[in-house]
Amino acid sequence: MSKREKIILVFMALTVVYGFYALFIEGPPRSRSTAASSESKLDIFNKFIASVAAMSKDGLSDIDSYIIEHIPAKWTTDPLLNSTEGPGDVPPLEKPPKDLIYSGFLQMGSKSLAIINGMEYEAGEKLPQTDYVVGKILPNRVVIQTLKGRRRLSIPIEETQ
Repeated sequence: MSKREKIILVFMALTVVYGFYALFIEGPPRSRSTAASSESKLDIFNKFIASVAAMSKDGLSDIDSYIIEHIPAKWTTDPLLNSTEGPGDVPPLEKPPKDLIYSGFLQMGSKSLAIINGMEYEAGEKLPQTDYVVGKILPNRVVIQTLKGRRRLSIPIEETQ
């Protein structure tokens, strides 16, 4: 038997001996009556609630009271949206132009191509005679955006037979 196996057997034997001691020699823990223990737990809980209430009366800072006061108010802007533009700066989304038809999707390795109006385009290419640039290319749709990137449009694929 290897040294490692001997060490494992020693730890197992010590565990068995401790388990025997804990169960039979030390015995099960003495249990108090459930009514008395639940009453004492209830008293402890009431003391805790009273201490929290006392702290909240004296310990609320101006910031905490402001936060609590404004919890039910509705947000005018999304606080999780990381944007430098104000809500009035972004024009509303519009429908894609009728003259742009997304009719195919090609993928060769990591390269994706979108067939728009019979021509193949990669992401980042400018569509001729428009101020749109091909953004994200997906099998079921292509996202185009204006040159300044302020307006994004999604064109679904139109399958012809």
